[in-house]
Amino acid sequence: MGASAALAPFIPLLESQAGGDAAPRRLILLFSPNGTLHERWAPTGSENDFQLREILQPLESYKSQMCILDGLRVLRDGVGDAHQKGMGCLWTGSPLNPGSFQGGGNATPAGWASSASIDQAIVRELDFPTPYASLEFGARTEANGVWSRMIYAGSDAPIAPENSPRAMFDRLFADLDVDSSELERIKAERRSVLDMVNADLQALSNRSSSADKLKIEAHLDAVREVEKRNDLGVSACEAPTSVTDIDPEANDSFPAVSRQMIDQLVLSLACDLTRVASLQWSRAAGQVDFNWLPGNLERHHALSHLGDNDPTMLEGLTTINRWYAEEVKYLLDQMSAIPEGNGTLLDNSLVVWGNELSRGNNHGNNPVPFVTFGGAGGRIDTGRWLTYENEPHNRLLVSLGKVMGADFDSFGSNDPSSGGLSGFYA
Repeated sequence: MGASAALAPFIPLLESQAGGDAAPRRLILLFSPNGTLHERWAPTGSENDFQLREILQPLESYKSQMCILDGLRVLRDGVGDAHQKGMGCLWTGSPLNPGSFQGGGNATPAGWASSASIDQAIVRELDFPTPYASLEFGARTEANGVWSRMIYAGSDAPIAPENSPRAMFDRLFADLDVDSSELERIKAERRSVLDMVNADLQALSNRSSSADKLKIEAHLDAVREVEKRNDLGVSACEAPTSVTDIDPEANDSFPAVSRQMIDQLVLSLACDLTRVASLQWSRAAGQVDFNWLPGNLERHHALSHLGDNDPTMLEGLTTINRWYAEEVKYLLDQMSAIPEGNGTLLDNSLVVWGNELSRGNNHGNNPVPFVTFGGAGGRIDTGRWLTYENEPHNRLLVSLGKVMGADFDSFGSNDPSSGGLSGFYA
């Protein structure tokens, strides 16, 4: 249409900003340990009109962006104790290999999981064009055998999460040494280019037909959106200046490590360093002492083994699991604050929060609590409480692959040829 040479390189960007290209989808797997209290976790109401109970109540502002998956059963035959099997099966959907990790009671000693986890299967199938195929974040996960590993490259091939915020920072951002004056120079150059593009589009509009003017106006709207993002006080993809040096293995560092890892996880997604990440809080049978919370709580695993009618257990586990819900909310807050395409980073992602048990004191495997957040770029109808009857959680794993674009009809040997989770995704 006679646009100047300066306009041509910008057209693909403008079309993408106007919604011509879909933003990339991301998958984030979250873990917290020792089961939950179903009676304080499951909502009340109906599928599309539900009320959150005590444990998930901190996530009230994200009701419209969540799916509560109630009634999923983790199939876990084979060697190992309940915590070991629950952790090894969580994202692999497969049994543990025989090994030398002696669990509780009379359990047969167990080894590592016998297959890859769903996140690693996805990155292998889709081969994303990112610097890191996946990133594994941890907070005091410990090096404690099968209890402390949930991500697997394959059979007998666990991938250890990084527990040190400093080590993760050095890995991801230490080489990014652009100072604030350089960032301002880059932003100024962007403004100059945007001004030129804006002027070209305005001139083009003055000599175009009515139909063409509508298209040009859409491009102008896209330019305004780019200008808005360029003028943000903090770019969505600026590396953090540093991290606070703390002892990542210290019990009392747990809250600070969690927040620093969340911050870096979100930045790694926003900068497209990876499209698949995980965050593991503690480990199966984890014994974090939540001494920063009210109530003089016992250590988590010990507390979870008290009786069903013990008020110390009921109130303590409610308090602990609410704390985890607040950490999830912090993650969602950071993701929803980053604009992307016609929505946010959260809109284009799928966050999945799971556990190795249903309830701690009976080591149950049904219903294991799963909650998802984000619409994965429109693939998931959110704001729902979906209830199932003993549905194998392998079908959720299949669905995660489908949502991300992998061609999986089944996943994990615990439930072969299962297909996806009914009603979960489009």
